[in-house]
Parts: sequence; C-alpha cells; structure tokens
Amino acid sequence: MSWRLLRASDGTAHQVGPDHVSSSLGWGTLVMEISLAALSRRQRPLIRLSPRQEPARIFSIEVTDDGRLHILRRHGSEVSHLSVGLGREPSVGVLRLSYHWDEHRRSSLLTAENLTKGTIRQQEGAHALPLLPEEVSALFEPSKGSLIHPAIDWIGLADHWQTVGPTPGLAPETLVDTIRGAVPVAAIRPGDLVMTADHGPLPVLWQGKVSLPTLGQFRPVRILAPYFGLEEDMVLLPGQRIALSGAEVEYQFGEEEVLIEARHLANGQTAIWEPEAQITPCHGLLFDRHALVRAGGIWTESLYLGRIARTTDLACATAPGALAETGRLPIHAAPVRRELKDYEALALMLSLLNANAVIAA
Repeated sequence: MSWRLLRASDGTAHQVGPDHVSSSLGWGTLVMEISLAALSRRQRPLIRLSPRQEPARIFSIEVTDDGRLHILRRHGSEVSHLSVGLGREPSVGVLRLSYHWDEHRRSSLLTAENLTKGTIRQQEGAHALPLLPEEVSALFEPSKGSLIHPAIDWIGLADHWQTVGPTPGLAPETLVDTIRGAVPVAAIRPGDLVMTADHGPLPVLWQGKVSLPTLGQFRPVRILAPYFGLEEDMVLLPGQRIALSGAEVEYQFGEEEVLIEARHLANGQTAIWEPEAQITPCHGLLFDRHALVRAGGIWTESLYLGRIARTTDLACATAPGALAETGRLPIHAAPVRRELKDYEALALMLSLLNANAVIAA
C-alpha cells in the first residue's frame, strides 16, 4: 500500500510514489482536508476537473444548497454520484473528505469527518468509475486547467483503502511499558499485557499501523526532551493525547490530571512540527476500555473509539475494522481523563510558558 501523489494548498505537488499514472486506477482513495470557514466565504465547486471536456467527462465535488457535499463523475454514458451531509454547522472546523472507489465491486464510499467537532458522516454508492490518468494529471498539475478551491489545504491519492475515524498516533519505535518491560509499540501483539495507569496490566485487543502523509491534521509533533520528563524526543500525531498534571492543571481545572492533544504542545520550545510531505507509519493500541499507557516515558492514551462500534458499517471502515466484522470492537463510554477543549489547552500552555512552570506528564 502506498500514497502516490500529494498536493498542498499552494499548488505544489510532492511525489511519494510512482512518478506518473499510466493506466486507470480501478480502486483507491482520494483524501483532502478542507477549511469549512474558507469554503463558506467563496461559493464555488471544491473540485472541477477539466471543464473543457464536459459533459463527456465530469469530475466535480461541490456543496449543494441543502448543505451536502456532492461528488459527480461521468465517463461518457456511465455516471457515478453520491453525497454526504455536513451537519448543522457546516461552516465550522476542518473537514477531512475521503472518497473511496472500487470499480470491480462497483461500490464507492464518501466519508466526511469534521475534525474539529469530532463527527463522522458516511454514504455508500452502488456504482464506481475508475480514476483515469488524465483525471490524476488534472488533480495534481495546476497547469491542466482544473479548478481547485483555495479552502482545500491538501489532496492525497492512495492506491489502497484509507481508513477513517480514530487514528493511531505513536511512532513505531515508541517504547511502551509491558509486563515484559519496555517494548516498541510496533512489536506488541494482541493478547500481550500492557501496563496501564488505572487498571494494571491489560490485554491488547488490537495493535495496528496506518501510513499517513505528514500534511495538515496528519502532520506529526515532536515533543522535545527533556520536557515532560522525556529522556529522548517523542513523535506523536497531532490528535494523540497525553496526560498532564501539576499545580497549574489543578488550579485551572480542578483536576489532578487532564488530557491534551499533542498539537497544542507545538510552540517551538517544548515541541515542534515534523517536516511536511513524507509518509509516516503510526501505531496504536486498543483495549476493551480507554486507558493511559506509559509510552516513551510519559502517560499517553490508548486508541479511543467512543461509540463508533454501534454503527457497524462505519466501524468496519476504521483501522481496527476487522474487530467490528466479528463483533469484538469495544464501546468506550467516556475518555479515561477529562479532555481539554482547544481554548483550555491553549490557555494552559500559555500560562505554563509565562510562569516558566515545570511541565509534568
């Protein structure tokens, strides 16, 4: 499995796979991240490829009047289309749109994830068209006359089924405390007993990997040693949450410990952003309950699924989807600690930096 091409909002394209596409792609996933605020300010299609070839060839993604994202594709007499809703506040947050197609199975899937609100909406289609080489070219070469909305932060093309929903967030070499000692997360297997903060050793239900482009909301954060008590730097996805404690935490939130997303730590002093336009493998651990594990010397969360298991089709599209197919995907009623909202996390980090306070994890 690999990513073929990536295109950033400034129009630059990064090669991360084959340098060209010479034949039609019968299946794959097109992924993009969209600023909903920027989209609402300019009413025009998100994507419209090769308008001069219409109506014989159409590839268009746009917002309809009733607040849905609609994709329309046409190859001569063959037409494929489907749409997905954006929710009650379609102008708020960052949206990740994933379009998966499988010509052989004659199916397509459109998933809209509001990464700010934490909602996922999905719609399946009964027909799929292959992605033609000229369509790939129009997507990733600005000179081809295609229309790409400036609200799109980046676009990526994968030659596989790219999972949606909760994303594993640990680098493969991250050491996790188990009953056998510290073990790289990539080497942990289902059934292994991992030490947790509240429940002692817990058996792992699933350990898995996803490969992601380091762009937008996938761009990892490097937490720098010796902050947070680290002996070595630690790399996390921006949405991976770690546990923070200390006097400032207790004063501001009345809690001994809270969860904060790694992206809020990236201030150029305690943590920095990793370089863009690379493909990064990310691993995660899943238990029957949400838990804190000791990883890289700090307490960080296991994979949190919430109640996604109640929606079987959606659950099957996630990274541990194989568990959903057999009814073994757990339901997590609530996070193991209070999770800070964006404004709370920013206020906490600002006060810690201004006070030169010790940061504990």
